[in-house]
Amino acid sequence: MRLWSKWKKGGALLADVLQRQGIDPKAAAAREGFKQILDEAEAAADARLEREQQDTGTLSRDERNTRWEALFFEEIRTRARAYAAEAKGR
Repeated sequence: MRLWSKWKKGGALLADVLQRQGIDPKAAAAREGFKQILDEAEAAADARLEREQQDTGTLSRDERNTRWEALFFEEIRTRARAYAAEAKGR
């Protein structure tokens, strides 16, 4: 599920956020940052979910997957906005 979410859903969200920030997601620089943003968002979502589970206890598989996806999308939005701000500042 994660691999599919990461590239299919996460990639679409990332492209949308970049486009809304005025960055062409098909530009060479954006394509280079794409994988890095998705990988960093995945790692951050994993770490955040792990910390949450330590605080709240173990979730069911469905709950865990749903929560991970929400965290992953949140991390994508944050990183894409930061990337766009940095790109505009260059």
